Amino acid sequence: MRKRSDIPDYILKLLRAKASRSPCTYKISAIAFDKHGDVLGHVTNSHSTFDVLCKVPLGRAGTALHAERRLFNRYGGHVKTIVICRVGANGNILPIDPCPACRRLAAKLGAKIISVLPGDGKTYS
Repeated sequence: MRKRSDIPDYILKLLRAKASRSPCTYKISAIAFDKHGDVLGHVTNSHSTFDVLCKVPLGRAGTALHAERRLFNRYGGHVKTIVICRVGANGNILPIDPCPACRRLAAKLGAKIISVLPGDGKTYS
């Protein structure tokens, strides 16, 4: 368990700014770090264009591509830590946990996912 103060303010500002630009209802952003602590990239969640297996068109429930998944797709095994953040319409940080599928993928790739949580100023991995 790490305190939120361990995450630099510029990272929190970047997470908030990036999440506010998400096209999804739940505005989520994530930043990936490599084993040296260098930033690999930052993304938001997004709608997939089409879910081939379920044959569900863009924008339907369950078709969003998670921010964590987008980072793993883009950077693969180079990702060692991901910090995720959910932002409300008013810009406040809201509670978020990675889904079971993203947790399994992180464990498989040897990465950890840290959630920025509101209020108590702590993050949990």
